[in-house]
Amino acid sequence: MAAGAGLVSAGALSACSGSAAAAQGPGVPAQWDKEAEFVVLGSGCAGMYAAIEAADWGLSVLMLEKQPEETAGGDSRCNAAYFPKASVDANLTMGINSFGEASEDWAYEIEDEGMAAIDWLIDHGCEWIDQPYGFMKGYGPSVYAALRDAMYEAGVEVLYETPAKELIQNASGEVIGVKAEANGELINVKAKKGVLIATGSYTCNKQMISDFHLPGLDLYSIGSPFLTGDGLIMAGNIGAKLSKLSKGLEFMTLVSKKASEEIGTGIFCNAPVTATMIYVNGHGKRFMDEYTSLTHSKSTLPLFAFSGSMVECRSATAHYDNEVIYEIVDQAAFDSGSLGNAGSSCSWAMFFDADNYGYVWSYDNQEELKKGWIVKADTIEALAQTIGLNPQVLAETVQTYNDGCAAGIDEFGRNASNLAPLGEGPYYAIEVAPSIIYTIGGLTTDDWGRTLNWNNEPIPRLYSAGNVGNSSIYLQPLAVNGSMAQGIIAARDVIELDSWDERD
Repeated sequence: MAAGAGLVSAGALSACSGSAAAAQGPGVPAQWDKEAEFVVLGSGCAGMYAAIEAADWGLSVLMLEKQPEETAGGDSRCNAAYFPKASVDANLTMGINSFGEASEDWAYEIEDEGMAAIDWLIDHGCEWIDQPYGFMKGYGPSVYAALRDAMYEAGVEVLYETPAKELIQNASGEVIGVKAEANGELINVKAKKGVLIATGSYTCNKQMISDFHLPGLDLYSIGSPFLTGDGLIMAGNIGAKLSKLSKGLEFMTLVSKKASEEIGTGIFCNAPVTATMIYVNGHGKRFMDEYTSLTHSKSTLPLFAFSGSMVECRSATAHYDNEVIYEIVDQAAFDSGSLGNAGSSCSWAMFFDADNYGYVWSYDNQEELKKGWIVKADTIEALAQTIGLNPQVLAETVQTYNDGCAAGIDEFGRNASNLAPLGEGPYYAIEVAPSIIYTIGGLTTDDWGRTLNWNNEPIPRLYSAGNVGNSSIYLQPLAVNGSMAQGIIAARDVIELDSWDERD
C-alpha cells in the first residue's frame, strides 16, 4: 500500500502543533502500561486494514478488541461478503446515499480506495464465488481471515478480551491514549500518534435503539451480538459530534422474541413457513400481507404503525399498533417442518458455529414447544386466552382470513397463490419481533477520518472509520470495502503526525 495518495494529509498540516507541556493534564496517567504509535479500537475490516497500512509504513500498532479471538471481527466477519461496484460509487455516495452532503473529494477517494481494497483482498487469497463484484467464497469469515492474517504478518499486536473504556486527553485536548480493561483491571495505553475508533455500530444497544429510533419497541440484532455502541459512547463523552443516528435502521426477518432474549441474539422464525400462517397484533387482528419481504427493508413498514402524535410518544395514551406480534399456525404448518431456521436460526452464528454461538431450531419444533417459545392450544379461542388476546376477536380474525382464502381475495393484498385457510387444530403461536441488521449514522468525521466535535473541529489525534463513523451516509452504510477505504484514509493521516511525547 502507498501512503499519501489522493487527499492531502491533514496530519501533515498539523504535525507540528502543540508542545511537550501540553502532554500533561489532570487526566494524563503518571504511568503507561502499554504503548504504540497507533492504537486501533476494534478488529473489523476498517480497523484491521488501517492497522496493516500503518504497520507497513513502520509504525508500531496496537489493537484493542473486547472479544476473544474466536468471536472477534464484528459484522465484518458476520456478513455475506457482497462487493458490488455500486457500494462505493462516488456519484451515489455524493447523491442519494448522502443527500448531497458527502464532499466530492471524499466520495471519489472512497471509490478509488474501495476498489483498491477489493484488489487487495483478491491478492490475499479471497476469491469470487461466481463473477467479479458479487459474493466472495467463504463469505465474511474468509474476508476477515485474509485481513487478520495480513495484520499478524505485519506485526500488529492484538490484545483480545481487552475492551477500551475511556479516551485519555491531555491539557490541549489531544487524544493521547486509552483506558482499557484487561483481566478485570484498568490499564493505560499510550497512543503516540493517534487513536482510531473502529468499533462498529450499536445494533445491540437497546437503549440507544430506543432513544434514536423507535422508542419503547423491542428490536433484536441478527448481526454480531457485541456491537453495543462502545466507540460512540467513549467519543461522545469527550464531545464528539454524533449525527444521522435517527436516519434509519435496516431490518431483516422476524425473530422469536422469547428465543432471542434467552439466547442473546436474534433467532429467526421462518415466515411464512406455509400458506396456513398469519400474523396478528396485540389486538388479535391481522395488519399486513405476511408474504411482504422484510429483508433489507427500512422502517416505513406496517410493523411500526403508530397511534398518537410524536409529542405523545412516551405517554400512556400513545402506542405502536403492532408492538405485540404473534405468528399463528395450524397443525399442518407445525408438522410441515421447522418454524425456525433449521441448521442455524441465528444469522450471526451461521458464520461461526451455531452449536456453540447460536441456536439450531429443531426440525419438528418439539424442543421449542418444551421451552415455551411456541404456545399450543386445541382451539383458536383457547390459544387466544393463553397468549392474552381477546378470544372472540382472534376467532373472527381467523374466520375473516379463511373466508378470504375461499374467495381468493385477501384484505391485505396477499397473493391468491399464497392463500390457504387455517385448518384443524391444535393451533400454535410464537411471539415475534422485528430484527435489525445495521444502524445508520455515527461519529462525524472530516475527509481524512478525523473525528469532529460539535463545533465541527477535529478532536486532535482521534479518528473514526467503518460503521461507527458513517455519518455522511443516510440510506445505507458503506460496504466492507468502503469501510476498508475509510480505515486506510485515516491511517495515512496518522502516519504523517508527529509523536506527541517527543515534541520539544
